[in-house]
Amino acid sequence: MFRCVLAGWLSVLIVSPCVAQSEIVFTEAEFLSALDESHPAVVESSEAVTLARADIVAASALENPNLDVVREDPSGPAEQIDWTISWQLPPASRRLLIAAQREKVIAAEARRARQMLKHRLEMRQAYAKWAIAAARRARLTAQVEQMTTMAAREQVRVERGESAGWVARRLSLAAAGLRARLALVVAAEEGAAARVRSWYPALSAAARPMLPALGPAPQLNAEPPEVRAAEAELEAAKLQRAVAGRFVRSPELVAGWQHEDLGSQRVDGPIFGVSWSLPLFARKQAERTAADARVVAAGARLERTGQQRDAQQTATLANYRLLQAAVADAELAGAGNQQMLHAAEAAFLLGEASLTDLLETRRAVSESEMTMLDLYQAALAAQRQLERLAGNSSEVESTESSKP
Repeated sequence: MFRCVLAGWLSVLIVSPCVAQSEIVFTEAEFLSALDESHPAVVESSEAVTLARADIVAASALENPNLDVVREDPSGPAEQIDWTISWQLPPASRRLLIAAQREKVIAAEARRARQMLKHRLEMRQAYAKWAIAAARRARLTAQVEQMTTMAAREQVRVERGESAGWVARRLSLAAAGLRARLALVVAAEEGAAARVRSWYPALSAAARPMLPALGPAPQLNAEPPEVRAAEAELEAAKLQRAVAGRFVRSPELVAGWQHEDLGSQRVDGPIFGVSWSLPLFARKQAERTAADARVVAAGARLERTGQQRDAQQTATLANYRLLQAAVADAELAGAGNQQMLHAAEAAFLLGEASLTDLLETRRAVSESEMTMLDLYQAALAAQRQLERLAGNSSEVESTESSKP
């Protein structure tokens, strides 16, 4: 009910009678469709995930064997040649290290999802500013045209001797003030359009936005990306602490063949050996201390992230509902604005109302309409904040609430 009534009132508030037929309505859904896998912002956000997956490959790879060939005393009476291959066995903590890297991939994917959501919300903010500025421009254009028409008509009455000259000048001054406000709004609209075009370079010069619908609040029971990232980072820190606790290195196996030429006698035989680092001094003390610190920091980060989300959800949801109600109240209050303007103008022409009454009525109507757009802009901002807290991109409704 609210959405339908609001759409009807906004069509009166925002649609400008001078909108060119060649203008193209460009919806928020069309704008957001540009944020696909090929968009530079998305490609850039995927770098950390690719690097994290590469770390899994690095952790899974086995050590390459080493081939050694040693020839001793080639010009002497005795000659010895040793061929050996040595290989470092996989560490006992290899599985833990791979598991930790997998958790880091989960964290990187969650951060990418958070970055994607951030990009989406930045795009929605840019579009909302553009749509609000276009709505202001459309309404102020209509007000300028109306005031200019009144001033010209009053000038004709002055020439006929039916009105005082100061009245026409006062109306012309009011029209000039509106034109100054319109110039500021047009400049703001151009700046907002440039921001939109930075995300959507193919935007047509004839494209015009429409106000996004104020839909229902998104579900807040989903786990946002920052919480998933913090959980994965905590689990990765715990696994890395376990890796740091295993300070005994795996042995290195050596195998080969030895050939000895003693002149009158030749001897050949296999070589076997083991090389093992004894943990007498270096026992990863620094690594274990650093790993403990990372676990504590990751746990605190997860706790803090959850606390911030819980605190912001309640306040933002209440704020959004409050602004929705305020928009509805403003819509009801401004439903008869045009009729009131026509009545005030008719009363002025018939001498039943003063010029001050007429200008005051127009000022009140203008402030009402601009306040309505201020409320709408604040409600859209609260809606984006809820989407950020929900952690998943809510669907953009295609219902047309207005056409600037």
